[in-house]
Amino acid sequence: MKGTVLNQTKIIFFIQVLNSFISGILTIVLPLLMKERNLDIVTIGLIFASLPMIFQLTRMSFAVVSDFLGRKLFFILNGLLTVLSSSIYYLSYTPFAFLLGKVTEGTKSASLWAVNRAFLLEKSGKKRKTLVHLRTTAFVSMAVGSLLAGFLIVWIFYTNTVMLCILIGAVIVPASLLLVDRKKEKFNIRQALGHLDLRNKEKTFTIFVLLYFVMGLSFGFKSGYVFPLFLSENKFGTETIGIFLGAQILLAGLSLYLFTKKMKIEKLILLGGFLYSVMLPLLGFSSGLLAAFLLVMFGVVEGLLGGGQEGILLKIVRKESYSTDIGLLMMGLHGGTTISLATSGFLIASWGFAAPFLLSALIFVIFYVFAYFHLRE
Repeated sequence: MKGTVLNQTKIIFFIQVLNSFISGILTIVLPLLMKERNLDIVTIGLIFASLPMIFQLTRMSFAVVSDFLGRKLFFILNGLLTVLSSSIYYLSYTPFAFLLGKVTEGTKSASLWAVNRAFLLEKSGKKRKTLVHLRTTAFVSMAVGSLLAGFLIVWIFYTNTVMLCILIGAVIVPASLLLVDRKKEKFNIRQALGHLDLRNKEKTFTIFVLLYFVMGLSFGFKSGYVFPLFLSENKFGTETIGIFLGAQILLAGLSLYLFTKKMKIEKLILLGGFLYSVMLPLLGFSSGLLAAFLLVMFGVVEGLLGGGQEGILLKIVRKESYSTDIGLLMMGLHGGTTISLATSGFLIASWGFAAPFLLSALIFVIFYVFAYFHLRE
């Protein structure tokens, strides 16, 4: 039985590696591909803004259904949609085509993140350690994808790099078929709606749904396309952009793994939040190698905050509705991200990158101060 659980965990981590590796590649490729195909920064911002809300709405639906009908179906769906979304990007030349790709990508990501944490929590006895390992694996795999992306663009060009994502995504489907689901329950609409009703949740849970919205509002100003195009505006080439962003994500994974073991959740949030509100404005007013150095070091901040987020989830989600509770929290996060991502392109076009970075830092102060004192109580 123990070996079976271990094998199932390994399959989930393998699927996560493939997904995050592809995400790392697309993080570099897509903004530069859109720029290459003559999309302006305002249009790019609006297209990227579609992903968080599509992701969250579909994730919420998948999470509720999976709490009753099991998780395996959604891992299979993730593999199929990974192939489809990368195929759409391969063929995209217009804003509408890229938007369709983002909608599909958001749905494919939702099908994974709606169930991966819940599946592991059901299988593992060491819950915090397992979630930390999941996030670390996601960071490191994404870092490798980002590090390679710039070189792949130079070696095999944009379209063949996207084709590689299609081929890797195809491996997810047979891997998902190896999963063994828990016993399914009869779907109950009333019970499902009860899981979604915030009136049935503890006060702490509702407060953090609102705080996650504030966090998302802050994160959207530096998410998606922003860092790659920031480096591009600073005259760095595609290989260098991939190296810098890959190093940042790798540093995030390492710092998450190291600091999460030694620090309490509230201290992770406070330290990460303070560094966030200091480093991001500095990044916005920097250029050249200093900007690149600060961007890479920002990975430490990402790791601290990632560890804090996983800790918050463990404190406030309920066993009988793992996926739904996590989905409700992320609804706040991605709702906020959608709003700020949609406006980020306009801010950058009008005042440069310093404007969204400074605004992000100021908004984030609200999140980490309130989260710190609430966690202490």
